[in-house]
Amino acid sequence: MPPTKIKAIILKKIDFRETSVIVHLLTDSTGKISGLMKGVRCVSKKIPPIAYQEGACIEAFVYLKSRPGLELVTKPAVLEIFNFHSDKLVLWKKILFLVDKLVPASRFNSKEIYELVFNIGKLIPSIKNHRAVEIYITEKLLFLLGFGPFLEKCLVCGSQDQLNFFSGKLGGVVCSKCQAGESTAFKIPAKHIDVLRFFSKIPADNLSMVKYIPDQLFENLMKCLNEIIHYHIND
Repeated sequence: MPPTKIKAIILKKIDFRETSVIVHLLTDSTGKISGLMKGVRCVSKKIPPIAYQEGACIEAFVYLKSRPGLELVTKPAVLEIFNFHSDKLVLWKKILFLVDKLVPASRFNSKEIYELVFNIGKLIPSIKNHRAVEIYITEKLLFLLGFGPFLEKCLVCGSQDQLNFFSGKLGGVVCSKCQAGESTAFKIPAKHIDVLRFFSKIPADNLSMVKYIPDQLFENLMKCLNEIIHYHIND
């Protein structure tokens, strides 16, 4: 089978043997790939190290197998370098780790997730409120993967009233009448659910307008999202 040309963001890099690397790639079209770049750390290859560093956006050729596995990646070339420092670098690495954790190594149309991560990488320099970025990327990623959060009606009875409980197992809100029958549901202020709805609808370009997120609000929103992650993903 001939190689497939891809664009990809390197989520993780592992040095392999003396001269090679294993990379986890979020591609623009074929899902997440575990790839082997043979000999790229050899001086004679003349491949710049940034072409196989975490966080870089590259173009490459992949020899896709009939089933996802460790696949050969050749001719990596840098398309975009996200050159962050200090707290912005910490945020970017946190995003890469989250995406690598949540996105399975499988074949699917990953265009929306790729564009989500790429666009956030472009916006990080202009956004001062990193909490807003963390909430936004986590919520959007979970939703694109089909995990939720589902916030418009009770996931038990369908009611749109008194939606002040949340269940990570169900992936969204539960009304006060149904919460007793759902052991995983926990109480959360309705206005905090409104903020989750806000982040689900706001364009990424407008994240810079979110100037401040109080500690308790941030903790509650991330608790909702992390409960979904803990239910679906085994660490």
